[in-house]
Amino acid sequence: MTEIIEVQELISGLESYLENGYVNADSYENPDDDAIDYLGKLLLKDSGYCLDFCKKILELSFSDGDAVKSTALSFLILSESNWSDAFNYLLNTAEKLSILELKEAFFYFFCAKNELEPYPVPEGLFEKLIKRYQTLKNEFDANFYHLHETYDAFIKAYSLDF
Repeated sequence: MTEIIEVQELISGLESYLENGYVNADSYENPDDDAIDYLGKLLLKDSGYCLDFCKKILELSFSDGDAVKSTALSFLILSESNWSDAFNYLLNTAEKLSILELKEAFFYFFCAKNELEPYPVPEGLFEKLIKRYQTLKNEFDANFYHLHETYDAFIKAYSLDF
């Protein structure tokens, strides 16, 4: 019974995050940290609900949720059922990706290079991601989040020449 209550609490908190920008109005924690925590717990309890929230989070347009969007992207891209949603998101929003989202994409594709049966990459996706990297590479946060190292590993893994 308590597990059902906990799942409902996680769902309510994430719904509040989507509507209000915070999980719990009384929390002193960073709302993004709370949302990431709730997503992680919900993924373990009910991955279907979690992945639905991940899709909704990626549709949000607020700019302060880069870490939450990056986490949502990660959960989707690693899922067996929703990876194509993540690929479509990357393909359709590549020119707007945050540094954290771009790093997540490069890291995923770097790791996926060694998969026996990797998911098919949409045509033109790598080019769009690399173009976005060229736009963001001189930003301070690119250094802070080690985007360059992840990009270099991705380029080396696929033997790309850019």
